[in-house]
Amino acid sequence: MSAADKLGGYASGFANLDAEAIATNVTADYKLLDKDGAVYGKNDLPGYVAELRKIGNKMDISDVVVEGGTAWCKWRVGDIVGAGMISFGEDGVSQEQLFYF
Repeated sequence: MSAADKLGGYASGFANLDAEAIATNVTADYKLLDKDGAVYGKNDLPGYVAELRKIGNKMDISDVVVEGGTAWCKWRVGDIVGAGMISFGEDGVSQEQLFYF
């Protein structure tokens, strides 16, 4: 799978709040850097997504910009709105830093 396919699968997984689809498209050492300095790894995704599902049943992703191995997007789950900066490559997504509005 290409890096673009991995990024697309990752985005689709978050759009559908599907932890398995997200995990399929991340590296073994994947880190999700959330608010308040919380860091989640690949094995934490099922619990993380379960918490998101309490807020809404999907994630709306918009305003996507991709440049090289970095992508930025705006997202919304329920009433929570934020942005993400994503690092990715041929092996999948290695890191995402979330920002909240």
